[in-house]
Amino acid sequence: MQKKRRRIFRFSIRFKLLLLSIALLSIPYIGYEYMRELERHLRSSLEDSLIDAARALAGPMHESYQLFPYSQSTPEHSLFIHSLNYPIQLDGYKDDWVNYLDWSESYAATKNSDESGPLSFKLILGEYEQYLYGLLQVKDDRLVYHRPTSEKIIDSDYVKLVLGDEYAVKQQFYFTPSAPGKFNPFVIETVTDEWEEHEVTRYVSNVIGNWQETDNGYNLEIAVPLYLLDKRMGIVVGDVDDAAGAAVPAKTGTAGADTSSDPGRLLRPSKQIEQIIRQIDTTPGRRIWVLDNQGQVLASSGSLRRDQSRHPLNLFYTIILPPISERFKDDLAGARQLHGHDVEAALDGKTASRWRLSPDEKTVIVSAATPIWVTNEVRGAVMVEETTNNIQMLQRSALVSLLNKTLLVFFLITLLLLLFASRLSYRLRRLSREASDAIDEHGRVIGEMTASRASDEIGELSRSYAAMLERLKQYNHYLEGLAGKLSHELRTPMAVVQSSLDNLENEIDHSDVKYLERAREGINRLSVLVTRLSEAARLEQALGSADKEETDLCQLLSRCVEGYQTAYSKNRFKLRLPDPPVIRFVSPDLFMQMLDKIVGNAVDFSPEDGRIDLLLTAGRDELRLDIINYGSQLPEEMDGQLFNSMVSMRR
Repeated sequence: MQKKRRRIFRFSIRFKLLLLSIALLSIPYIGYEYMRELERHLRSSLEDSLIDAARALAGPMHESYQLFPYSQSTPEHSLFIHSLNYPIQLDGYKDDWVNYLDWSESYAATKNSDESGPLSFKLILGEYEQYLYGLLQVKDDRLVYHRPTSEKIIDSDYVKLVLGDEYAVKQQFYFTPSAPGKFNPFVIETVTDEWEEHEVTRYVSNVIGNWQETDNGYNLEIAVPLYLLDKRMGIVVGDVDDAAGAAVPAKTGTAGADTSSDPGRLLRPSKQIEQIIRQIDTTPGRRIWVLDNQGQVLASSGSLRRDQSRHPLNLFYTIILPPISERFKDDLAGARQLHGHDVEAALDGKTASRWRLSPDEKTVIVSAATPIWVTNEVRGAVMVEETTNNIQMLQRSALVSLLNKTLLVFFLITLLLLLFASRLSYRLRRLSREASDAIDEHGRVIGEMTASRASDEIGELSRSYAAMLERLKQYNHYLEGLAGKLSHELRTPMAVVQSSLDNLENEIDHSDVKYLERAREGINRLSVLVTRLSEAARLEQALGSADKEETDLCQLLSRCVEGYQTAYSKNRFKLRLPDPPVIRFVSPDLFMQMLDKIVGNAVDFSPEDGRIDLLLTAGRDELRLDIINYGSQLPEEMDGQLFNSMVSMRR
């Protein structure tokens, strides 16, 4: 059964150094963990900075009674007037209000009649230059217009505008059109005529309205000169579903049932407060709110959105870090009243912060609120908002710088390590190649090694190899000449021993001849050994200086086998040759001498009358000669040593 050879993976120095360089990639990971820890610190710092900013902004407004004249006992139902960026075309449609519709406030009440569906409307107010503009989107399932022939003043759906100050209602304007389109409202005045009081209507020309029907009701756009406004204002919407005017109209108002007698306060952005907050803080991406004691907006400044730098690698770093969203839904943009536990805590006299997601969950908004005190009473609050985009931008910028520098260092170190490994591998391969080429397969030193001048370990190893090879070369040279020297030195003492034995043969008794014969046998064996040593030395010299000639090996083997058959008549020789002649450049004498030795060994290890086969096989790149004898097998310890010098396993 054939054993499976285990495949051994070889790790070169270059591969090991490459693995070492890859370990440098742990540096970006450590940097990434550092960025995450930095983000936690930045979040805490952002929250603290917003709290500090809110307190700094509230500082100049403390004890400013003229900015916050109302106490906490003031009722709600205030109406907020937004600052418009462009004039409104009074046409009864909402096209001009598209950018402001999200700021609308909704009001609703159940109708007194049996008709289904509540009466509700949305209101948005804004000022531009000298006019107050308003849009009412009224939901009414049945529209009833004013009949000019009616004896009643109010016999249709209507909208009442109530204006007043802190103490009383000053004017009430009624919008009751006879048909859709532009019209002027009227006021109701009481006239005494011949001891009798009665109400009459008087149309005004400085207030304008435009009524347009919609799918579920109507829109009313109004324009009121700012000089008519005072501290308070209210809107009442009445719904008459009975054209005869018999039923009591359903109505609802911005201040509930008391709108006609106690309208809500008018609120508009305070230019003075806006100037204060803009002088103190104009940080990009930060929004500031100033609220009254009811959480209603008195002033706002700034925006949560800020421009972000464009970088070509932003897409790559978005994979590592959460994306920075430039477009997110801002639920408080244009709000007229703010809520939340931070605002509620500030109105209770405490400083608080809040983290919240934007409605579309694309960013995190952080806010901090602090109270504004007037005569030991909370009259308002300052709230500062900012998104975490700035943190992500700082984090991304730091990570980009860290990764860029780390990757640059990594590639440089990897390149240097590869160059060093290649140089090191080249020197080691050259040293290995020189060592392999310096010694042949028989262990002879046939070349030299160049000692390196480098001062490192490989240079020292090269010099050690060169010195060792030089000593080995000298030792091999000594061993190669040892056979000739031994044969020369042994011949003289052997001649002396031989002559002594000849002299002893004439003097000793015949009973001691056997000891003399044994001594002669030993001398003969030593003589054969010396002869073989001499032949081996001459063979070494002959191999180096022999001349080669073009020889037909088939003819040469045929002649040799004929001679072997005559010399070893007790054995049978069989020669098999290829059909075409085999022509090679060889030394015929050395070839026959080699063949004589091998065939002689084959005869010695073959039984009498044994057969010896000689088989010549010629290939494209090699020539093979098989000499086969039939006898005892070679010992296992002789495996691989058959053609080594001075090897004999005879028994």
